[in-house]
Amino acid sequence: MEADSGLKHMAFSFVRIAPRASKPRDSGLTVVADRGMAMNRVADLIEAGGEYIDLVKIGIGAFRLQSEDLLKRKIAALHKAGIQVFFAGDVTEAAFLQGLSSQFYKAVKEIGADAVEVSSAQVAMSLRDKCELIRMATAAGLKVVAEAGQKGIEDWTSSQSYVFTQVDAYKKAGAWKVLVQGEGVSEGVTEFKGDFILNLVGRFDAQDFIFQAKDGASQAWYLNALGNQANLDIDDHQVIDVELMRRGIRKRGVFGLIGSL
Repeated sequence: MEADSGLKHMAFSFVRIAPRASKPRDSGLTVVADRGMAMNRVADLIEAGGEYIDLVKIGIGAFRLQSEDLLKRKIAALHKAGIQVFFAGDVTEAAFLQGLSSQFYKAVKEIGADAVEVSSAQVAMSLRDKCELIRMATAAGLKVVAEAGQKGIEDWTSSQSYVFTQVDAYKKAGAWKVLVQGEGVSEGVTEFKGDFILNLVGRFDAQDFIFQAKDGASQAWYLNALGNQANLDIDDHQVIDVELMRRGIRKRGVFGLIGSL
């Protein structure tokens, strides 16, 4: 994996900044949520920060409300920019509830996406069921992002042993990454649960995870604690802010000042 030479092809190249791995990256992934973008917004996103985005997650079931033609055009544009695409778990869960998971994964592959999320945000699902969905999606030729945590349940982090069991099972079933749910860690809590995250990455490799981080404070915490190689799930308007933090330019103190080279 090659470094990007500190973005010498960008403006003000005489000002040195920290380099990092160029795409395609194995770590330091920036995942952007798409809540129903149309093509103009996708084009703006790519032009403004496409070089810093590794994956786009089409979230909140938005893809069920958009045409197949739009989704295909969106995916093609993102792929051309070196950005992979995966579908979030909401409609996946509905397909599971209706006994349509195999058909759903086949359609996801045919439409051109690279991966799917396996979650249980809306539907009660056993760990065994989740692992079976991971195997089913993998067999369909898709990478799987498996969710750890539960939306709407603040204390899901209280049983670390169960979360560890979840992650172990996901990895054995073939999950590519594990998405750590923001709710209960950085969202809907009085204090960020940093100890839980450190215990999690102490038990596994930090690169096994994608961390939901939807505000500047949690983004800075992850990058400070885990380094600029942390994989973060953010919103589309936060791409430049996060890349600046990764390179030590913004949020002074995250990586310290950059000296002369």
